[in-house]
Parts: sequence; structure tokens; C-alpha cells
Amino acid sequence: MSKKLLAGMLLGGAATYAAWKRMAPAKKEALKQSFDEKFNKVADYVTDYTLDALDIVDDLMSDSNLNDKMSGAADAVNNVTGKVKDSANKVVNRMTNDDFDKQTADIREELAKNKEAEEDNNDIIIDATSDSKQSISNDEKASQNEVEDSDK
Repeated sequence: MSKKLLAGMLLGGAATYAAWKRMAPAKKEALKQSFDEKFNKVADYVTDYTLDALDIVDDLMSDSNLNDKMSGAADAVNNVTGKVKDSANKVVNRMTNDDFDKQTADIREELAKNKEAEEDNNDIIIDATSDSKQSISNDEKASQNEVEDSDK
């Protein structure tokens, strides 16, 4: 298809050139003038259309205060960016300036104290055997009471 298109363009161009050469000079001038007029009309139409479109866009921008909204959005983005930078700086400062060895030693010391305190407070003892003996003795007492009541 591209070969046919190229051949058509070449043949059309050659035919146009041949017709142009055979044309009388007066007709050439008239054709040039006609082409210039049509070209200027099209250019004027495109320019008017573009200016009308720009006027519509300007009216919409002024009516909806889109500029204010856009600048407000830009300010919000700048604020968020500033907060992120501040947070990053705080993290970097903490990582570079804090004494983690001392903090780790303090935490280990606290854990050791808590462990000693927990070992001292191991006074809760759960003994299921004493509960079962007590419940059996209660059952025995109840059955003995029933036997005594039935004997009476």
C-alpha cells in the first residue's frame, strides 16, 4: 500500500508540475492570488477560533477561581513536603546523635530488675489435688448426711 501511495504522490506531483508549466502567466497569477486569499481566510478563521477558545478558558479560570485552587494545592504539597523533610531530618538526627549503647544497657538493666522482681513474686501456687480432696470430702460428708437422714 505504501508503494502505491508513493507512486500516486509522485504521479500527482508530476501532473501538477506539467499543468503549471503549460498554464498561461495570467492564469498563474490569478491562481496564486486565489490561493493566497483562501489561505489568509483559513488562517484568520483558525486565529479567531484560537482566541475564542482562550477567552473561554480565561473566563472559566476567573469564574471558578481555579488559579486559587491550584495555588492552594501547590501550597498543600509544599507543606507536606516540608513535613516529610522535617521527619526525615529527625530520624537522621536520632540515628546519628543518640547513644544506643547506653540505651541498650538501660533496657537490659530494667529487664534484669523486672526478672528479679518476678522471681520474688512467685507466690501463687495452684494445686488441683487439694481441691479434689476437698471436693471428695464434701461429697462424702453429703452422702454421710443422707445416710444419717435416711436412718432416722
